Amino acid sequence: MPTFEIDGKKITVGQGVTVLEAARSQGIEIPHFCYHESFKSGGLCRMCLVEIEKMPKLQTSCTTVATEGMVVKTTTDRVKQARSAILEFILTNHPLDCPDCDQAGECVLQEYSHKYGPDKSAFREPKELREHIQLSEHIAYDPERCIMCERCVRYYRDVVGTEELAVMQRGAHSEITTFPGRQLDYGYIGNIADICPVGALTTKDFRFKERVYNLRTTETICPLCEAGCTIYVDAKKYTVYRVRSRNKNLTSLHEHPNRNVTALYPKVFIDAILRSSFICDDGRFGYKKAIENGAIPGPINRYEPENRTWNNVISLVAQKIKQAGSKVGGIVSPFATNEEAYAFLYLLKYISGTNTIGVIDFPGAKEFNGATKLQLRKGSQSPNLKGIEQIAGALGIKITPVEEVVASKPELLYVLGPTLNRMDAYTEKIGGIKFIVLQDFKASAFANNVHVVMPGFNFAQKDGTYTNKDGKVQRIRKAVDAKGDARNDLDILTDIIYNISGKKLGSFDNILGLMVKEIPFFNGADAAILTTGINFRKAAGRLW
Repeated sequence: MPTFEIDGKKITVGQGVTVLEAARSQGIEIPHFCYHESFKSGGLCRMCLVEIEKMPKLQTSCTTVATEGMVVKTTTDRVKQARSAILEFILTNHPLDCPDCDQAGECVLQEYSHKYGPDKSAFREPKELREHIQLSEHIAYDPERCIMCERCVRYYRDVVGTEELAVMQRGAHSEITTFPGRQLDYGYIGNIADICPVGALTTKDFRFKERVYNLRTTETICPLCEAGCTIYVDAKKYTVYRVRSRNKNLTSLHEHPNRNVTALYPKVFIDAILRSSFICDDGRFGYKKAIENGAIPGPINRYEPENRTWNNVISLVAQKIKQAGSKVGGIVSPFATNEEAYAFLYLLKYISGTNTIGVIDFPGAKEFNGATKLQLRKGSQSPNLKGIEQIAGALGIKITPVEEVVASKPELLYVLGPTLNRMDAYTEKIGGIKFIVLQDFKASAFANNVHVVMPGFNFAQKDGTYTNKDGKVQRIRKAVDAKGDARNDLDILTDIIYNISGKKLGSFDNILGLMVKEIPFFNGADAAILTTGINFRKAAGRLW
């Protein structure tokens, strides 16, 4: 393990570690564009030049391996002059229209220009303008903003393994494009917008919709399959504007209760954002499935239309459950959190005496292209199926198909959503059931045929935990506020339980604590970390 000196500080690193990686590990900033930890260094941008004793020329720190006794300097006049000259060269044809650029507020070039760039340029020639290119239905490419770091090209070559992008032409005419006859296949294309350090690659889903510095960023989990990929949700008040990837390796760091998240900026550029992982396009662009419009504005009581307040509806449901006893049939959505599932199964098991439950079935999460090296999707499109199975098993409740629960014609049927229209197939089969309760945030054909609808929250409006297919308990966090008269699903369930039995289960963190104590599968979960709420605003967001 070599020990070397950087800016007067001695560092011991592992074999093969580059100077740039060693500097980052010590919080020493070396500016760079082309380096990315997920694929091989290119040494293309030259921004990471450093001075090394006994070497006559400046060296690229992203390709120079640290060796025993090496002495590195990152802030000498030679280094500063080189960085300034490189930035001036990069800006030769780059538009100087930061207020109009969609990347403003999270652009690395913008940041470095203020920090390391010259105060004036020697170039007076007019800038060359180019038309933007549609690389796919989701990605737009602006060649005039491209700095040719080739991160996107290397991402496809080294991470995805399909080599769909290449550099065409030479010199000032170079641009990124697809190979002739090839298109960017849907699957993992959105990641190139995350890793682009400038405004050259943008997603059409977010392009010119909102300024990043007006958005609140929330750390949460993707709800569209069992993989449990970590994501950022960027939102404003009631609206989610985009979803981005978040490094799984940083989960414990970000979620540590003593972490001062406000310190992320400006060090956000060198600490968290560089350490990006990747997500699939369904997770990036398909999040609207879990939060789509069509929300139910308030409780619906078709059984007693004159009693439509929350207190009346909860009292009615509690009364009917108490009357039905063990003849209550329960169906739960795998989009429900662990805490909601626990409260729901507690209600069925200990209040009603029901020993079976149906779990709404969602299709498998198939890979987009089996030939790619990047394989992220797992299991089915049921983010918390594993957690529900663990809780049911611990409580001695058998999981049966939804068809069997409906066919058994229980005296009372209680469906805990979100159902995402998957219960519509049973609309004609629920005839004869005396009382049907649905807890869901979205209107549907099934919702139009039940006695009571209690509108809950969608995925982006709630706090809780999911358990991914590998058994890891992960935190989901509230990103937006709820509109109308909807209520937190967990509060609805605990109010019903209290109304029947006088038992107070408590809030999300209390129930998680109960599960950690009572359910073996949750013993490894750190409730103190998982219950820490972190919502933070930062001026930069792109994972570059």
